[in-house]
Amino acid sequence: MTQHGDRYQQPTFFFRLALLITVVVFSGFILNWLINPNQLERVTVWIGVHGAFSAAWYLLLLNQSYLVRARQFSRHRLWGKLSVILVIAILLTGVIMTLDLYERLVNFGVFNPEDANARVRAGALIGSTFLQWTLFACLYILGLFNIGSPAHHKRFMLAAAVQLMPEGLNRLIHVLTLPGYMMLVIIACVYASIVIYDLKTTRRIQSSTMISIALFALLATSIYTVFQTQVWGDWVVNML
Repeated sequence: MTQHGDRYQQPTFFFRLALLITVVVFSGFILNWLINPNQLERVTVWIGVHGAFSAAWYLLLLNQSYLVRARQFSRHRLWGKLSVILVIAILLTGVIMTLDLYERLVNFGVFNPEDANARVRAGALIGSTFLQWTLFACLYILGLFNIGSPAHHKRFMLAAAVQLMPEGLNRLIHVLTLPGYMMLVIIACVYASIVIYDLKTTRRIQSSTMISIALFALLATSIYTVFQTQVWGDWVVNML
């Protein structure tokens, strides 16, 4: 299929996929709060602000996809420029929120620096969260660099949203009492759908799809290997 055909046929697929991802993420938070309303009392200012910015990212993703479908390209470009501010806000509030959470868990004794196992848990939290946002930023930047190539631009921006899915997806899995590895299975299914779409429309897997999958594989591998080691946990606690 030619790039021209791909330019105007992609939005329907990607809009539906973005909508599905948004529903899954939002459902995780909403259902968790409905079943465990007491957790709302633990929401700090930074958690609330970061959550609002993250939610705005998914709504922006849907809006951008809609604007492309409607061929309102000038508005699409305007919101694209404003997205830089949103991404910076997500990253900054995320870092502050995580460090604040770490300090509170240390004070509660959950992350007792004298406990070796607690240091491992602390390292896993810090490592997975910070790498997740680093990869989110990388995918977003790749999306910006590929503005001139709609096929790659869409894939990188969607992949950036996928990197943020664990925040809501973990809560949904917990509410549904599913095993923890289902987070990886669900995200793998999202990427599998993009691979199938690539093969059906272009008869090859797009390089942007492969890069996105590789970065997610890096995150998943790190979570279950490096970030679970005592050496990593000790280093993180020592740095903090």
